[in-house]
Amino acid sequence: MYSKSRYIHLNPTTTTATTPDITEHHEVREGRTVRGHNMTFHAPVFGEVVSGGGRIRFENSLGWGTAMNPAGHIHALKRAFSATLQAPGGIVEIASAESCLIIGREVSVGEAVKCQIFAHTLHVGTATGCMIAGRNIDIGRARPHKLEPNIVTMVVPELPDLSDQLQPLHADMALKKTRVDVLTGNIEAFKANPALTQYLTIRGKVRAGMLKLTDDQTHGFLQMEERLGEMASALEAAVAERRSLGKALAAVTAQVGALLDGQAAVLSECHCKISHVDGETLVRQLLEAHDDPDLSMVPLPMIPKILFRNDASVKMLYAIHEGTLDWTAGQPT
Repeated sequence: MYSKSRYIHLNPTTTTATTPDITEHHEVREGRTVRGHNMTFHAPVFGEVVSGGGRIRFENSLGWGTAMNPAGHIHALKRAFSATLQAPGGIVEIASAESCLIIGREVSVGEAVKCQIFAHTLHVGTATGCMIAGRNIDIGRARPHKLEPNIVTMVVPELPDLSDQLQPLHADMALKKTRVDVLTGNIEAFKANPALTQYLTIRGKVRAGMLKLTDDQTHGFLQMEERLGEMASALEAAVAERRSLGKALAAVTAQVGALLDGQAAVLSECHCKISHVDGETLVRQLLEAHDDPDLSMVPLPMIPKILFRNDASVKMLYAIHEGTLDWTAGQPT
């Protein structure tokens, strides 16, 4: 495995119109640095290749060399060995990698052996004895390299404790619900009064012009209104208050739901799937105070600290030797 000294610090710069596109047909020897924007290498590369956000394409091998392309695309069509490929905020695609350090927002490796990989989203066909950290990881087959297991660290954002926000909201919800329940009981009691129901029916038809009363009927209706008018007003006030409280309760409930759903959505993106485990594989969880939507944008000095982290802050999720794994943060292990 690499030591921490292999991590290279990048200072991304904006590519200008004068940055050349390069096609290299000759071998890039160790110690040579090639800088450009979009670059294609047809021969083996053993030196350093640097782009500022373009596309680097290796059509032959990359050995003991370095490819750096912040927010860009690195594509190694064949084999990379003992190499460093860094594209924080960008994409790295490799057919086969051995003893490589790989960093990117989206990383795809057909076969990785004894590699260190740090990616926001990672797809690996076969991982053999690798040290991996990421947020959304999909591995087709995981197996150890001799006595070295795969070690997968799921970097889960350390979400804020919502207790202080939720407590007053829950208390407000309880008060409003209690008042709504009381009003509902009062309304049902009013509606159970047949005289009041009859009066309200007649009054509604009269006001709508659907019923015209005779003089005798008008006299009887006025007597009903005198006897039942206050009760009708109390019923109307209770209905209006319940309607208003119902809307307020729905708003508070939605606020609570939004807070909880927001955290659940973040955790749902922290997912590890291994389709086939063929030997010792360790899966761990590390809570990290990093809320950037792209994990690969963690400051580079932090990456080795995450990959090599082995203290009480790391929680062991699984130590498995065979079978499958499908884990999402926030779900019971």
